[in-house]
Amino acid sequence: MSILDGLTAPQRSAVEHVDGPLLVVAGPGSGKTRVVTRRIAHMVERGISPRSILAITFTNKAAAEMKERVETLLPESNVWVSTFHKFCVRTLRQYGPTVGLSSNFTILDDQDQKRAMRSVVEELGIDPVTYPPDKLGYRISNLKNDLITADEYREKYLNSIGDHWQAILSKVYPGYQKYLLEANSVDFDDLLLHVAKMLTDHEEIRSQLDARYRYILVDEYQDTNAAQYRIVQALSQRYPNLCATGDPDQSIYGWRGARIANILRFERDFPQSKVVRLEHNFRSSAAILRSADSLIAHNSQRKAKSLIPTRDEGTPVQLVLYSDGNGEADGIAKRIHDAVESGARKYQDFAVFYRVNALSRTLELSLLRNRIPFQVAQGVAFYDRAEIKDMIGYLRLVYNAADRTAFLRVVNTPLRGLGETSQKRLMAWAEREGLTPLEACRRAKEIPRLSAKAIAGFQSFGRMMEALSLADSGSVAALIEAIIEKTRFTSVWQASRSEQDLNRLANVQELVTAARQYDELMGEDRSLEGFLEETALVSDTDFLDDAQGRVTLMTLHASKGLEFPEVFILGLEEGLIPHDRAIRDPQTQERQTSGHEFEEERRLLFVGMTRAREKLTLTHTGFRAFRGKVLTSIPSPFISEFEADRINEVTSPFANLQRQVEHRDELESHLEEHRARTPVGKPLEFDKKPLLTTAADLLNGTNKPAEVPRGFALGQQVRHPRFGVGTVTQSSGLGRHKIVKVTFADTQREETFVVGKAPLQPIGT
Repeated sequence: MSILDGLTAPQRSAVEHVDGPLLVVAGPGSGKTRVVTRRIAHMVERGISPRSILAITFTNKAAAEMKERVETLLPESNVWVSTFHKFCVRTLRQYGPTVGLSSNFTILDDQDQKRAMRSVVEELGIDPVTYPPDKLGYRISNLKNDLITADEYREKYLNSIGDHWQAILSKVYPGYQKYLLEANSVDFDDLLLHVAKMLTDHEEIRSQLDARYRYILVDEYQDTNAAQYRIVQALSQRYPNLCATGDPDQSIYGWRGARIANILRFERDFPQSKVVRLEHNFRSSAAILRSADSLIAHNSQRKAKSLIPTRDEGTPVQLVLYSDGNGEADGIAKRIHDAVESGARKYQDFAVFYRVNALSRTLELSLLRNRIPFQVAQGVAFYDRAEIKDMIGYLRLVYNAADRTAFLRVVNTPLRGLGETSQKRLMAWAEREGLTPLEACRRAKEIPRLSAKAIAGFQSFGRMMEALSLADSGSVAALIEAIIEKTRFTSVWQASRSEQDLNRLANVQELVTAARQYDELMGEDRSLEGFLEETALVSDTDFLDDAQGRVTLMTLHASKGLEFPEVFILGLEEGLIPHDRAIRDPQTQERQTSGHEFEEERRLLFVGMTRAREKLTLTHTGFRAFRGKVLTSIPSPFISEFEADRINEVTSPFANLQRQVEHRDELESHLEEHRARTPVGKPLEFDKKPLLTTAADLLNGTNKPAEVPRGFALGQQVRHPRFGVGTVTQSSGLGRHKIVKVTFADTQREETFVVGKAPLQPIGT
């Protein structure tokens, strides 16, 4: 089979373009991965050395899939397919001394970063309540993504008159970087920042790497931040054979520094570039694509393209209104149950997406009640468990004796009688003497004001860690088993009968299994360094298993790059989709329906919708209990952007629209009354009209859902009790969420209404 077989004309054009910059604007489901992998294979077939090709993407899952496809086309080609972070790790292992790092540096995960930040804040005497370490860390992360170093920030703000946060950050940021360098450690953002700065400041390194990687392919280019953009640009100067694939309509990571402008200005950065548009969608039904297209067309920051369906029309997209979050969760669970029970679907065919993780709780309970198996895309959670972080801490300390964060985590785990005061004295003395914590342990007798018990404990710990370092033979599983044996880490749990302790024991045993699998997979290339990198750079979707026969739950952000036969997207409500921060002006807090963040929320919904192959259901509720409050829900403004003939609006039989939509003011008042007289912690109880329609109500014909309003087309005459008779001059959206503009005859006044809420009466229908 030829590498070019089965490609469309645009795909083939992209594959055959080898020399010079290339931008592939690839819509969802357009065969982008096929193009990238076939292009790599085509280059190797033409005689280009695989060692000169670098393919970069964003997730481990995407990199593994891309590498597997390349290996299928060209066995043993050894093309390097990597994530940005893994590329930076490899580069820093080789060139780390230029930024003050030894080659055996360790990578701090989120929790360790927070722990390090708390230590720095405490050391600087800063009030952690006024200046929470989490917020300081978030701001420092943004600075790093924008390529602003600690020295640059301190020089700008330390002695200037700015806001109080800038003054605090000008001390904390340099202090945090000093802490990391002394511990021979980096955080995730450092991986990118160090390499970007290295390539800027050291021309000899930049030119070496530029010559080594003469052909670079970057997937998901729309998600690159300033540091990643700088790295790619630096490696594409002498040999500008850069292929960037991506889609501005799928840029959804602006909140973590991604810049949509990077892909929008590609042709300006590379004036000789060729642009190929992949518009044929091979994934979703025509009905799904039309709905998604009608939504994203409202964005201004995009490159013009269409989604051209190659599949049948399929089932219309459904928009379902439920009474509340519980009704929504139960309704989704029932639909899944019924589809599987009938034999039409398998559990693994379904995925449920939501904007924020907090919405999954109610859904998980409903699935459990209905005995529906599910998996949640939170692969990081396993490595966040205390017992696993403790074991990883030991591994990190074996690998990097200077790792202060790992030392402080494990020096008294299990308990050795080495309290916080003794630890602080040892750490302060080690810093004064220029020693690592483990070197200080071996010289504990020299440390002032340490008790005899503490001296013995530190010395014993130091000897044990030295023995473990000697036991590092390359097998990670064997090293973990040695740690368990020498530390007696699991002995307390083995003697316990509590379920919690047994779970901890099982988790540690699962880590041994993971290490053994890593050893077997890597063979002679296995190393502690490699295993630590794998665990540090794990992402939410790395552990998803399509073959497990389970429904998949995940955030909309995590859904990127995946696809499922049937998808539910819940919570199409203002404040959720779009997120509250996108609809509030950060300065005035006034409502807004435009701007960069608002457009990114629209793109996020677009991404979620285009994960569905055959059936897509969008849901929203009349009211929702969320973050400790019960609030009336306002339909997402995105609902009104779907064209009426492209979506099927459905009211759940248990959703009392009359009660929840047309009388929202009364509902809110009713909720407030109960909040005022209900003790804290007691569930709300409603003693007035029912909020849910019961089966008996349905049989008696009471509490029937309101009919979806008809009419209100362009030119339709309507009557308003206050403004009189008018004519519809503009109309968008569908059903009761349709938005109309009406010009009134008597005053020539133009007013805008949501037809499901306004007292408008069509005339003559």
